[in-house]
Amino acid sequence: MPSLADFADRDVHTRRVTRETDTAGVDGVRARADRGLRWAVGALVTDPADRLLFVYEDDIWKLPGGGVETGETRQEAVCREVREETGVRIAVDELAAVTEVTVTDGDREATFFFGTYRGTADATALASDPGLDGESIETVTWRDSVPENCLDESLVRRLR
Repeated sequence: MPSLADFADRDVHTRRVTRETDTAGVDGVRARADRGLRWAVGALVTDPADRLLFVYEDDIWKLPGGGVETGETRQEAVCREVREETGVRIAVDELAAVTEVTVTDGDREATFFFGTYRGTADATALASDPGLDGESIETVTWRDSVPENCLDESLVRRLR
């Protein structure tokens, strides 16, 4: 498993966070790790007007993203996830941040890495039915600023 020290010689912001979750959340991270899938990715996407792309899911604003699947590079995964969640195709720029995320249900914990990439979109049309079946994405939008109630708000502002 990589460590944050692996990114020390790169111009990448690194940090560690711990998030409370339920038993299913810990089990999900562990199940992915058992299959060798220890990474998730997201993108700070800008359009030609320098607006940011956000999804609203589970009562919080967040950058579009999700898990890296078997056989995918992280860059391929972030392009796929942004397209699936928002309908927007992006060009991936550099890796901007790596977060070591530990999820805990109070008794158990599991850890994965989340890579945040910069991305650019030429087209701004958004999906009318965002996300895949079974996802709880309520809306996607372009914003001039970081919304209140944003997951990882301080990181998004730092990278902005």
